[in-house]
Amino acid sequence: MAFLHFGSELKRFGRGKLPPLGFVVVMLLPLLFGGVFVSAYYDPIGGLSKLPVAVVNVDEGELDAGAQVVENLLEQDNIKFIEVSAEEARAGINDGTYYFGIEIPQDFSDSIASVTSDSPAPATVNAVFNNSNGFIASMLGNQVVNQVVNTMDSEFGVRIVDNMLVGFSTIGEGMNQAADGATVLSDGLGSANEGAVQLADGAVTLSEGIASANTGAQSLADGASQLDTGLASAASGSQTLADGLTGLSAGTDQLGQGATQVSDGVGQLVDQVAPLTALVPDINTQLLTLRDGAATIASELSDPSSTYRSGVDSAVSASQQLATGLSTLKDGSSQLSIGARTLADGTSQLATGSQQLVVGAQALRDGTVQLDEGSNQLALKLSDGAGQVPAFADGADTTITTPVDTQQAGDISPLFGIGLAPFFMVVGLFMGATVTWMLLHPLSRRALDSRMGGFRSTLASYLPAAVLGLGQATIMWVVLYFFLDLAPAHPVGLWLSMVGISWVFISITHMFNNLAGPSAGRVLSIIMMSFQLVASGGLYPPETQPAFFTWFHTYDPITYAVNLLRQMIFNQTPSADPRFMQAIWVLLFVWVLMFTISTLANRTNKVLRMKDYHPELNI
Repeated sequence: MAFLHFGSELKRFGRGKLPPLGFVVVMLLPLLFGGVFVSAYYDPIGGLSKLPVAVVNVDEGELDAGAQVVENLLEQDNIKFIEVSAEEARAGINDGTYYFGIEIPQDFSDSIASVTSDSPAPATVNAVFNNSNGFIASMLGNQVVNQVVNTMDSEFGVRIVDNMLVGFSTIGEGMNQAADGATVLSDGLGSANEGAVQLADGAVTLSEGIASANTGAQSLADGASQLDTGLASAASGSQTLADGLTGLSAGTDQLGQGATQVSDGVGQLVDQVAPLTALVPDINTQLLTLRDGAATIASELSDPSSTYRSGVDSAVSASQQLATGLSTLKDGSSQLSIGARTLADGTSQLATGSQQLVVGAQALRDGTVQLDEGSNQLALKLSDGAGQVPAFADGADTTITTPVDTQQAGDISPLFGIGLAPFFMVVGLFMGATVTWMLLHPLSRRALDSRMGGFRSTLASYLPAAVLGLGQATIMWVVLYFFLDLAPAHPVGLWLSMVGISWVFISITHMFNNLAGPSAGRVLSIIMMSFQLVASGGLYPPETQPAFFTWFHTYDPITYAVNLLRQMIFNQTPSADPRFMQAIWVLLFVWVLMFTISTLANRTNKVLRMKDYHPELNI
């Protein structure tokens, strides 16, 4: 029966009013850490919608990107963004009205637009924090600012890259069109080359023809010059002839007058002689013939209708017309001579130009051959290049602006409270173990004064505390599982682990009380708990801490307690994780070690000393 000697210790809590109440408080005390803390930090991110944050926009750029950002922020419901002036934000952050502030600077739009300039510069967003408003607020504020910046990166990056892709995505199509155009150009240049060959041949023929024309033009100019000279002589002679005929006409007039006078004289003579020559018929006949002849001559010379006189008048008139015509012809021949000379000069220049045309046409013929070969190579290279230009599907703008995406495989990240539940549960169990020895006696004087060995006396005082630890762990498990929806992967395994961890912690605190006495042992337990909690890695990875805590992390019992609870809560197959069995073996070793030290200490505690009757400090 001495082996089970622990009932008398528990009976003390059945007398009076305060002892039962104290027993209940001890049972519920671990829930303060393992339940209330988990509940308080269950989902702090979800409460950010109530966190007031100041937003200041002093952007002055033409793009007005700052106003777009502020409008987007005000529409969000996960953060309570409030647009204020710079002065209001500064005062509000200082007095705690706003936890932190975000400012859109003056050059925000200009920086956004500078992406197409010669000197692009990144746009910046200013964030203002005040550590007096709380570390958690600053920490969450950093996350919020990062999220806002990432959102702006995506939004403005999509716009910029989308504009870039509009042009870039058409490069392939444009190069294909250019390749087609180059092929058409090559075909056209082939035809142009044929035409250039014909042009060169035609230019030679044209040059030869122009040379012949130039020779003819020179001959024409010489002939026109000779014609002009001859016409000048003809005009001069015709004028002399006209003048002579005019003189002949005047002489004919005088001659006609004289002939008329002769005719009149002959007629009078015949009339006077006729009676005398009646006896001589021959003479009379001759006289009559003479009279008639004189009259005929007078008529021909003076009568305009006579054949001679009209002929002379016609000759005079014709000679005048001839002289006038030859004079006009002379003027025309002079112009003809000038024009022929001008034509000869032009054909000489044309002949020279035709020679240059021949040279140019031959060079064009040779150049079109080279251009045709180059256009063929251009079409080939453009076709190859068009095939190498990437094509962009829908959504390529987002992929380029955010080339690294986040995709979580395996377990889904738990809520804040669930993620920290193992740590707070360990805190509660260790605190419960510490407080237990403030209620129970770590040393059983009855057991020590008996003939029990050190192990049995240690066990006699340990078992009542183990019962309390069982109750503490069970109550915490019930609250977490049924009221806080912890939903562990292994509910029963979690309960067994919590009970085992509680018993290990009770053995640790029991050891300190047995080794150093109740008063000093409680203090040592609390000090040891603080070091263990900080070095356990329950809140932050040990690599982020000073070297001492990183070293102590390996030997910290709470490290393995946290690992064991994490395995039971999150890991569906803990047996596949070596940390599961490692935690069990380490905790079992610690339990045995602590129990061994307590047993050895209780052998010494069998001897009462004066300080045991009058302790210096009684807690």
